[in-house]
Amino acid sequence: MNRSLLASLFLASSLSAFSATNVQYLYGNFKGPTFLDTVDGDKHTVTAEHYRSFGYGDVFAFVDYVYAKEGLQFTEKKNDLYGEISPRLSLNKIAGLPTSSGILQEVFASFQYNRSDTYHAWLYGAGVNLNLPGFSLFGLNLYRKHQNLGDHTYQLSLNYYAPLGSGWHFEGFTDWTSRDFLSQNQLLFDLSRTLGIKEGKLQIGTEWHYYHENVYHTDNDVFQAMIKLTF
Repeated sequence: MNRSLLASLFLASSLSAFSATNVQYLYGNFKGPTFLDTVDGDKHTVTAEHYRSFGYGDVFAFVDYVYAKEGLQFTEKKNDLYGEISPRLSLNKIAGLPTSSGILQEVFASFQYNRSDTYHAWLYGAGVNLNLPGFSLFGLNLYRKHQNLGDHTYQLSLNYYAPLGSGWHFEGFTDWTSRDFLSQNQLLFDLSRTLGIKEGKLQIGTEWHYYHENVYHTDNDVFQAMIKLTF
């Protein structure tokens, strides 16, 4: 995606119908053999997320800052910065078609850009939002992935949100490629009513982080404590 397209998406997003921003703190023990792990145990992660819808689609972006006192695997660094931006254009809205109340709610042209100090990837493809029982949000995107490290491949991405009642909810995402599989799923409780603040502002819970790499058959299976503040 070129810079002019990114600029036009952000300009359109300023006329948004909805936006939300949150900051998360996560702590877990990631000692292991994968590039996501630490040399010796503890890893702290601060994540900033932003979602914004606009007249012809939506944009999701996040940035992870990671700190490990004993250092990260395969580098000499104690910290790392990684981010993604994922704009989508609604083919329904561009064509002037209504969204559906059936299982297929909306169809998108989907894009993504991933970036760290040493890695970058461009992704493009198609996506849908689905109406599934129990989920207030269920999105599916299929991308062609071009990256500077490793072979070019396809990526299937799922994102989902399910209210569970009594202040609890479940949310997360899953990414699958021919090389690896990553799933991060969060079970969160809303503390807002307990503290007398606006609903959804402060949540605590856990994230299950699972990663499998097919070539070297390495796995990463970690539960993290987390706190989430939404603006």
